Amino acid sequence: MDLDSEFVLAATVHPADQADSATLVDSILSAQVNLVLAGSDQEIEEAVADKGYHKAQTLAECEEWDTRTYIPEPKRKKSKWQGKPASWRKATMANRRRVKGARGKRLQKKRSELVERSFAHVCETGAGRRAWLRGQENVSKRYAVQVAAHNLALLMRKLFGVGKPRTLQGSGGLPVWLAWLLDWLSGGWAGPSRSRRPCAAQAQWFDSRRPPALRKRPFSTGC
Repeated sequence: MDLDSEFVLAATVHPADQADSATLVDSILSAQVNLVLAGSDQEIEEAVADKGYHKAQTLAECEEWDTRTYIPEPKRKKSKWQGKPASWRKATMANRRRVKGARGKRLQKKRSELVERSFAHVCETGAGRRAWLRGQENVSKRYAVQVAAHNLALLMRKLFGVGKPRTLQGSGGLPVWLAWLLDWLSGGWAGPSRSRRPCAAQAQWFDSRRPPALRKRPFSTGC
């Protein structure tokens, strides 16, 4: 996820036998590829993740891709660097220094708020935590479509201020009101000779969505 725009850049389903730390570089590369395919010249310069993604080899690989990491180090025994590449220790020390800085703490706070909230929208509210499909490819396609819908809702909220059906319902159902108003006006302009009467089901449906003050006001519609 881009921490500035809150858009999900990559949604990849990895096998359950792979640790989070083994999938970080692949996720960053997938996000960069998606940015290029979208026509963006933005490059991913920083990676912020939770402590489950911390691994010396992963940090070194991110350094090779010119990506600065901000990943908290889990509590563990003192690391032993004997027999390990020097780049692993160098990347670990640099990451530890960045995490303790003011920018690292600010980015971690932002990650906890935005990334976890996107998981809640997609996996909990959107019921994307479980899938009744066979094969990793099918599950990945289903998850990618659901995340695309999440991005579309975010885009609608940024452009129009409304991005979810519940929000639209809470705001009074603006399209329903506009459709009813246009239909009512067209019936009034049509005159007595072109007046139309609603069927019982449609009249009841429209009447339930009208304000209490207007529920007894006559209107015209067609079936």
